Amino acid sequence: MVFVMRILALSDIHGNWKALKEVMEKENYDIVLLAGDISDYSGKYDKVINVISNLVKSSNINVYLVLGNIDSPQLLDIFSGVEMFKLLHGNIATYLNYIIVGFSGGLCSPFYTNFELSDNEYRLLINEVVKSLNQIDRNKHLILLTHTPPYNTKVDLTYSGLHVGSKSLREFIELYRPRLVVCGHIHEGRGVDFIGNSLVLNPGPLYKGYYATIDLNDEINYELRILK
Repeated sequence: MVFVMRILALSDIHGNWKALKEVMEKENYDIVLLAGDISDYSGKYDKVINVISNLVKSSNINVYLVLGNIDSPQLLDIFSGVEMFKLLHGNIATYLNYIIVGFSGGLCSPFYTNFELSDNEYRLLINEVVKSLNQIDRNKHLILLTHTPPYNTKVDLTYSGLHVGSKSLREFIELYRPRLVVCGHIHEGRGVDFIGNSLVLNPGPLYKGYYATIDLNDEINYELRILK
């Protein structure tokens, strides 16, 4: 019997803890991949964290997340080592036969949001992660979780027609070929694309009710969903 891992993919909560609670209570899943922007625009995140904390306590579900450009980078230190979830930024986690690599923050923008990095800074983080990957069992499958989408895909395309994703993340995907990439940030970029055989999925902003479920085994099946 082949084990099918069901993933709940979320992004861009922007403080909407009610939508988060509704989705988490409604769906069945083995792990949560949360692609950033947990805070609202005033920087508050407590209620979102409380929802996640209560879920973990009651169900023992594994939650992996990165921070978004709206989130304060100070949260990397605040939540460092917190066991109720795994916060990723230039580091990795393992779950069963999967390696999960995560990168927080957004690319530098004209909006000067809380957590922004240059593409070169992402590249330096990626180089450090690659050193760790080279020491890990290559039989494990790779998953990439990032707030910023990879460059030149359907999921980094803005309303103005510009591709605003990360070139360094795209290079990483092309080289290391993760089975799955979950990202966010570009609200209008909700959807899926492929880089080689890597499925790249942006579940859309949860604060508007958008999310996705993914069944992962020898094949990948996904469904883009919306709260009703």
